[in-house]
Amino acid sequence: MVMDLAALAVAALTGAATGLGQETVNAVARTVQGRLAATSRGQAALAGLEAAPGDEGTRREAESLLREALSADPGFQQVLAAQLHTSTTQAQMTNVVMVNGTKMRGSQVTLGPITVKKPNTTAGLLGLATALVVVAALLVYGVVRLAADGTEDGEGGKGGGVRALSAVDAQRMLPGLTDLSGEWETKRPVRLRDSGAKCHIVQAEYGSLQRDDSGFSDLGVRYEAYACPDTSTAARGFTELTQDPTNPGGRKEEPSSGRVMGDQSAISTYKVKDEMMADPSQIGTHTMWRARVGTVVIEMHYGPVRDGVGSEKQAEELMRLMSDRAREAQSRS
Repeated sequence: MVMDLAALAVAALTGAATGLGQETVNAVARTVQGRLAATSRGQAALAGLEAAPGDEGTRREAESLLREALSADPGFQQVLAAQLHTSTTQAQMTNVVMVNGTKMRGSQVTLGPITVKKPNTTAGLLGLATALVVVAALLVYGVVRLAADGTEDGEGGKGGGVRALSAVDAQRMLPGLTDLSGEWETKRPVRLRDSGAKCHIVQAEYGSLQRDDSGFSDLGVRYEAYACPDTSTAARGFTELTQDPTNPGGRKEEPSSGRVMGDQSAISTYKVKDEMMADPSQIGTHTMWRARVGTVVIEMHYGPVRDGVGSEKQAEELMRLMSDRAREAQSRS
């Protein structure tokens, strides 16, 4: 199952999966790129796929790295399986796997609803045979069911140095005013917003004391973190936040690039323009940075950036601070 998820994900990333919806392809691409970009090998694999998406060796390297990540991180495995689930049984991929009965016709192999172009080498045929067995299992049991088997961490989590945080631990995890570099003031102190059965939700908000030439600035950073009972719950939460994003400005967000934080992360921006109904204090560019660090999901709002106040570098430093604190909180016994 892990091998098949890796192959399907790389096929989606390179455009070889022609039966997947565009939203699915975009979601899978963001997830895969975010994970591979976290290491130098992964970055090289991404560069290779971009330069030569049809190269077999390049695809194998990317698939191998993804398999390692999927095996090591049940949460990541479940996110990728969920993203591919609605379209896996109908995906059509050149030189990968498709399905429809169990027949070979000329240069194609079909098994159930998947059709595959038959490789012209012995090694390729052996690899294809193995992949078809895995895909058949996926069709019988379902991607999400297989991905979920054995992935629940239970209370406190299993292995990987992660654990569930108590409500008190979650509040201590958030940065305080003295943890922030630069000059800031407290707009909303660390607080527990909700301590439900699913995840503890904690918040904190700070305003920058930095001013532009006119002596004015409303730059701020707001942290909202969800301390979940296990990585699977956190992974589902991260998927929900990134697939249906919301922000304080209620604006449409555009994907942005940046350093990967934690186990999964996604960056987007939105802009508030100088319009008749716009709040003057919010005019500028705002960054929404979301990440999963083990059992914790983080959402950071940073902005507005304008007139030389605020920067992408500062946003990255603030998100790294939060990610590091989440990792440290979970590693404590």
